[in-house]
Amino acid sequence: MKAVRLPSFHFLCTAEPTPRYRRMVQLWAWSIRHRAGALATAPITVTYNDAPDPEAARFLEAMQVRVETRPRLSTSHREVNKYNSLRAEGLDQADWIVLMDCDTAVIDDLAPLPGLLDHVDLAAAPEGHDPRMPPPGRPRGYRAIRGYERLLLSETGLTPDQLAGHRHPWFTGHWPCTDYPYFNGGVIVLRASRLIEFRERILDTSRRLFRRMRHIHPNPVYFLQRFWNSRWDRTPWADHLCIGSFFRQRYADQVALAVAAIAGRFPYRVLPHAWNWRSTGMQHGEESPIRILHYFEPALGLDTNRITDSDWIDAYRASHNPGQQALAAIVSDFLRSTGPNVHP
Repeated sequence: MKAVRLPSFHFLCTAEPTPRYRRMVQLWAWSIRHRAGALATAPITVTYNDAPDPEAARFLEAMQVRVETRPRLSTSHREVNKYNSLRAEGLDQADWIVLMDCDTAVIDDLAPLPGLLDHVDLAAAPEGHDPRMPPPGRPRGYRAIRGYERLLLSETGLTPDQLAGHRHPWFTGHWPCTDYPYFNGGVIVLRASRLIEFRERILDTSRRLFRRMRHIHPNPVYFLQRFWNSRWDRTPWADHLCIGSFFRQRYADQVALAVAAIAGRFPYRVLPHAWNWRSTGMQHGEESPIRILHYFEPALGLDTNRITDSDWIDAYRASHNPGQQALAAIVSDFLRSTGPNVHP
């Protein structure tokens, strides 16, 4: 009987040469090597923006992690720099690329991931929050993006009937209340054969959307529209008073994900919340076991500068929040495995 070849994966993240990123990147790479199960031996690349971090590089290279340095993509739209690692060498040797934020950690075996990727070229989990704990200052029914349907129609060239086929229940009736997919960019899985096409499209789309939502727009019409929408966005009357599409400028790269997938005709899958876990009660499919934890501060309450400190671990271990429990367990194992002086 002929053996079935498992698809190959390459894990990526983009980092800054600072102590905070050093701690996060060390934990990120260690968690893949020690928790990813069948994917634990996959290639890993960390790309630094502008300047290297020699101390981090020594730790990473000891775990067979490739470390590169490339000029950053943007000095104004800092979030788009995460896509810098899509220019890393050797990505064409894999079947799949997994681009992750630095503030993520693999918690449980990733072996089920290949089974979620049949017949798709891109996969990501929804943006969202626990409906019992809405984001501060946002009214009930707040939408992450105003006029999202209009934005998708204008950017993708689809007819309303064609776009309607992209409606998804995880985005309808609860946050992010966009009806259509709006992805969190913390974990993006991409078929490697479409890397170049995706990279060009996501960068072009992100830049264009970022310019459209600039705080100081050179076009007075766009400036006035953005000023007006920003004034009403977080009020109960926003759906009636906002003009056209509107989102916060810093999220342009995240808004661009679904736009790029739909406009580029990338068959995609909306991953369950367990593959980019941030909060309980998200109502986006599977929540346990947590496969990949996204521990940015608003999600789990920990300053990422302190991620490899130990003074918070006991409190998080005793928490009723499964994400805090998982973070305490993974960091505790990491510190026990690497020693206290690896992550200064």
